[in-house]
Amino acid sequence: MTAEAPDAARRAVAAFVETFGAAPRYLVRSPGRVNLIGEHTDYNDGLCLPLAVGLELCLAFSPAEEAGALIEVFSEDREAPARVHLPPPALSASGPPGRAARAQAGWAGYVEGVVAAMGAAAGAGASRGWYGSLASDLPAGAGLSSSAALELAVARACAVTWRRDWDPVAAARLAHRAENHWVGAATGLLDQLACAASTAGHALRIDFRDLTMLPVAVPDSVVVAIVDTGTRRELVTSAYGQRRAECVRAAAGLGVASLRDLGDHLPADAADRLDPVELRRARHLVTENTRVRDVVAALARSDLARAGAVLLDGHRSLRDDFEVCGPELDAAVAACRTAPGCHGARMTGGGFAGCVLALVDAQSADAFAGAVLGDYRAATGRDGVVHLCRPVGGTSLIPVQEHLPRTTNDSMKESGQE
Repeated sequence: MTAEAPDAARRAVAAFVETFGAAPRYLVRSPGRVNLIGEHTDYNDGLCLPLAVGLELCLAFSPAEEAGALIEVFSEDREAPARVHLPPPALSASGPPGRAARAQAGWAGYVEGVVAAMGAAAGAGASRGWYGSLASDLPAGAGLSSSAALELAVARACAVTWRRDWDPVAAARLAHRAENHWVGAATGLLDQLACAASTAGHALRIDFRDLTMLPVAVPDSVVVAIVDTGTRRELVTSAYGQRRAECVRAAAGLGVASLRDLGDHLPADAADRLDPVELRRARHLVTENTRVRDVVAALARSDLARAGAVLLDGHRSLRDDFEVCGPELDAAVAACRTAPGCHGARMTGGGFAGCVLALVDAQSADAFAGAVLGDYRAATGRDGVVHLCRPVGGTSLIPVQEHLPRTTNDSMKESGQE
């Protein structure tokens, strides 16, 4: 099926009104992201080219009227809310806390961790609570950064409540710290930066060696099709951590601090210095950085055929050298390649399960979706979902008024609150 237009903002506001009996003061939209190219390069000081997509998590919230001792967040798909008592818990600088220190698990643990990170930065200013309700059009576990979207939404609510200036890069760093040192997921900074700092209509070229960022225009003639294969993986317990360790060993075996230091080519004696697994991991990283540069150049001259060919090459590298693909992801890429209007496709995200992305001519988008879903089901017996997206801006505040339920709008007009 092709997904319907997102409506997370309206659902978040409606849930807030129902839960708390009043309209929220603020509404945050926090997008998911896909990575056009540059996979597993962020924690290797490499290059990435993500973009934020119009599948979003939205958080409706209001600061407490007085200095309060509680942050409380309700979610549309969870029975119990996330509650964080103030002052925020302490955030370790070296690793995740023990079970006793971390009061909450699952999605609530992400809320708790971000509050802890933001609280450490705000100091004594983190004394006022807030309460909110969130809704999301992001499929959890699909590799679209639903956790980073949640982290940045909570960070924005804390910044507003505690009267902190909003710096997307600083907020991304704090959210990343929460994910690493509170939740215990050994991720890179890619997801948080893409969710926080993206520009509408553009992909974001990030150099993780110095965190320089360059917006790269995506032609209006194409859409980014996200094919959700319906498969899922758990990032904290998957082989993601194993791949990171293999990259560290490969760098050490080649005598460099990071695989980025190898430039565009492996040393001639790399096969003698690495075991076969480490050699494949290093080869993916070196060639992937080159692919990022190639896609940036291709988009700059609107050479979509070239950009698509590089995406396909990237998929083969992820499948054969980095070995993070899977039968459903491979089947989805194969279905995309023969569908109308497709320039190229590859798996996206950490791997093993989740989603595939494709660059597709906008005028062929509906035909593309229909063909892909039919071929994917024929190959796997699974039903997929296609999201047709364009690049959007990063985490931001949006007007509450236009998302209020009609009855709430009417009552506000009658009382003169509009």
